[in-house]
Amino acid sequence: MDSMDKLSRRDFLHFFGLGIAGLMLPGKWITGQGSALLDDRSGLLLGRVTQQAHPLHRAPHAESEILREMDKDSLWKITNVTVSNEEISANRIWYELDGVGYAHSRRIQPVRRVFNDANTVIPEDGCLGEITVPFVDAYNKLGEGRSIAYRFYYASTFWILKRLVDNEGSVWYQLLDDRDYRVFYVPAYFMRLVPDAELRPISPEVPSEEKRVEVDLASQSLMAYEGEKIVFMSRISSGVRLPEGGFATPKGYYRTYRKRPCRHMANPANAYGSGFDLPGVPWVSYFTSDGIAFHGAYWHNDFGVPHSHGCINMTPVTAKWLYRWTTPAVPPENYYFADPDGTRVIIR
Repeated sequence: MDSMDKLSRRDFLHFFGLGIAGLMLPGKWITGQGSALLDDRSGLLLGRVTQQAHPLHRAPHAESEILREMDKDSLWKITNVTVSNEEISANRIWYELDGVGYAHSRRIQPVRRVFNDANTVIPEDGCLGEITVPFVDAYNKLGEGRSIAYRFYYASTFWILKRLVDNEGSVWYQLLDDRDYRVFYVPAYFMRLVPDAELRPISPEVPSEEKRVEVDLASQSLMAYEGEKIVFMSRISSGVRLPEGGFATPKGYYRTYRKRPCRHMANPANAYGSGFDLPGVPWVSYFTSDGIAFHGAYWHNDFGVPHSHGCINMTPVTAKWLYRWTTPAVPPENYYFADPDGTRVIIR
């Protein structure tokens, strides 16, 4: 991709890494290192640890002293973002947490804690919702004998079927499990209804054949073109290539022919590695018939490094942009839509 020549590798890291600092909002800091938050309506930027025992270092370098190993799903204030000088790493972005130490960004999901108005009306055919807190436990049913089925994470998306009020007056949403066609229940104030305005196509006036997506696996980058003009650029995480073949993203020419705003993705373990079970994968744009897609990822934050089982992982924000910009355009009332004449995709 010749256009990448105009952007140095370090500039590329700064562009995509330090840009997150612009998400920070002023407001009341929450005390307690790694504490669970009880109430925060300020929109404070936090970091959720996505893997058990992720190390907190004294300095933004892998060889620096480890202050502690952090628990999975513990929450920390992101107080600064920096790029290390570790040239061997494809992702050199580190977060300062609570002002006391540094953690590599690969296992820190930037999140907020935002509560929502539960005085809502759900359309007869349902609508799309998004989790707006670091995590929430989802139940298999309401009332006595219920149990936790999953933990849903920030920026994951689900199709809301119903709004329900239990015997104690608490409002819940019934969510569709679009893989096994079960239902789950979460408190309504932990989800927001995605408005139609956020689902409208981006640049619909541009002819379909003028749009194309190019992915460079070597640099782990994606560019969106309108004609010869680059209109969007993002780091990605493609499939992991193993000596046996593994999950490498297939090179070639494709189209984004099928889309879902949310998807429960799961696959059992096999000879090449452990399996996965990921409900609420957001903004899915398929480009192969065997399920390879662009989609958001909430389980890691190591973009620029291969991580997936063949798909193209992106941040939920960038996956949403691509979902809206590419064709076919998905009507707001649909959680599945297909059209063979989607946007062109080139994987190199």
